[in-house]
Amino acid sequence: MSRLFEELKEGIEAAIKHAEGAKSSTEIRERSFEATEIQEVRLKTGLTQQQFASVLGASMATLQKWEQGSRAPSGAAARLIQIIAYRPSIVKEALGFTPAPAKRRPRSAAA
Repeated sequence: MSRLFEELKEGIEAAIKHAEGAKSSTEIRERSFEATEIQEVRLKTGLTQQQFASVLGASMATLQKWEQGSRAPSGAAARLIQIIAYRPSIVKEALGFTPAPAKRRPRSAAA
C-alpha cells in the first residue's frame, strides 16, 4: 500500500479511538520559555506589549512578568507563543494585525 494510504489509515484509526474516549498516542511536548525569548518573539512580530498581550489573551501586567522572568506562561498562552515563535507572520495572517517595526531589541539579543 502507498504511504499516503497508511497515513490516512492511521489517522482514521486514531480518530475512532479518540471518539471512543481513548487517549491519543501522539505525545505533545511542553515548551518552557526564558524571559528574553518571550520578548524576542514579541519583537519579531513588531507588536507592542499591549498588542502582544491582547493577541495572547493576557493582561499587559502578566506579559511584563513573563518578559521579566518573574512568571512563566503556561497552557494555551505558552502554546500560542510557541506557534508565534515558529512563524511570527501568523499573527498578521490570522488576526489582521499590521505591526509597526520593533523599536528596540532585548539586551541579550544585542551583540
